[in-house]
Amino acid sequence: MSKLLLSLAAVVAGVAGTAGAAVATEPAPQATAAVPAAAPAAVPVAVPAAAKAKRAIAVVVVRTRSGQVGQSVFTLVGASNRQQADVLRLASTPAFQALRPTYAPASTRGRYTYRVEAGYQDRSKKRVTVVEGAPGTPQVALDVIRMMTDMDAPNVSVNFPPGFPFN
Repeated sequence: MSKLLLSLAAVVAGVAGTAGAAVATEPAPQATAAVPAAAPAAVPVAVPAAAKAKRAIAVVVVRTRSGQVGQSVFTLVGASNRQQADVLRLASTPAFQALRPTYAPASTRGRYTYRVEAGYQDRSKKRVTVVEGAPGTPQVALDVIRMMTDMDAPNVSVNFPPGFPFN
């Protein structure tokens, strides 16, 4: 039994010592600089070199405000114009996919909270919560929120017959 363990350990050590592509390992986490309190609201996100871009097909932003009732929901599924395609393209970037789950200041009183969810073609999802004014919020998160909340209303006209739905 001890010979088996020794030979198994030798195999593992031999595989770990090779630099072949057959060994799958996660990249080492990259250190990011601490953001001082007086730093600007947006800082770049450290994107791992091995980050694989996924194709976003839907984005939803839910906006609520601390201390108030109600919410606003901004939804995008697919793209029918350039503005919508830009949102999906931005949500597909490795920088967006590398975002932390939450960006919030110490106090959220009276501030908007944005819950952003992007759905991808491989059926995975990315969820990010951003509280207005959170220090260190990456620009990519702020851009997705701004683009979604400023989206033009769809140009759809519906003509209902007289008396609809009551005939």
